[in-house]
Amino acid sequence: MVSSYKRFFETASPLTLLIGINAGLYAVAVLVGFITYLSGTFPLFEHIYHKLALPGTPQLLLKQPWSLLTHMFLHDIKSFWHLFFNMLWLFWMGKLFLTTQPASHLYWAYGLGGLGGIIGYLTYAWSHYPYPSYALGASAAVNGVFFATVMLMPHFQVYLLFLGPIALRWLGLIWVFLDMILTLSGNEASAIAHLGGTAAGILFGYLLRQGVDFSSFWSELFQRREVTPEEIDRILEKIHQKGMKSLTRRERELLRRAAERL
Repeated sequence: MVSSYKRFFETASPLTLLIGINAGLYAVAVLVGFITYLSGTFPLFEHIYHKLALPGTPQLLLKQPWSLLTHMFLHDIKSFWHLFFNMLWLFWMGKLFLTTQPASHLYWAYGLGGLGGIIGYLTYAWSHYPYPSYALGASAAVNGVFFATVMLMPHFQVYLLFLGPIALRWLGLIWVFLDMILTLSGNEASAIAHLGGTAAGILFGYLLRQGVDFSSFWSELFQRREVTPEEIDRILEKIHQKGMKSLTRRERELLRRAAERL
């Protein structure tokens, strides 16, 4: 069993891994919540769950600094649709993102989007001290992936029900507009966190367009040990479209390693 899980984490694509972690943690939380509800200990479960959520006061944050990471992989167990649409959006945008970028960059987009959300949320919460609420969810992190993709492929058209084809840049503007509506509806902290993730995604996408390679900074914890055929196909397609000069240092290294195996 342990070896199966280890093999999954070593071989899974970054998109599968991110969605799997979010969905898996939600399923476990719902199961534990259900059991504690029936046993009359649900308040204890909520207390523990809040220890993994991002608190709105600096005092509580100092007591649970791990929540800076854990909150962006957790969702309110009473809100399945929040998880569903986050993961659906992550799947769509993550697929597009990976058509132009190496696997490790998806982790960067997700993590930096989450960091932008943290900055936005804490800025709002601490300016309204004491802010009694908590932040949960992958929305800001997913916005990081979405808007990095918008920056990389602004003219790429997607097809939406009732709207038909629409360029990603216009879809991004609609998304920002919806977050503005969320602000006006009284969910200021959530909306500002989302916009923080949006800003981080835009910045990350801009840096990628300038040729900055983040792959060399990423620890081997999230790197696949073997050069995959999919990765090589993507690099060869990039050479076909843009030439050898368009390759990053990491892509050249992967191509060299693949050639040595032939």
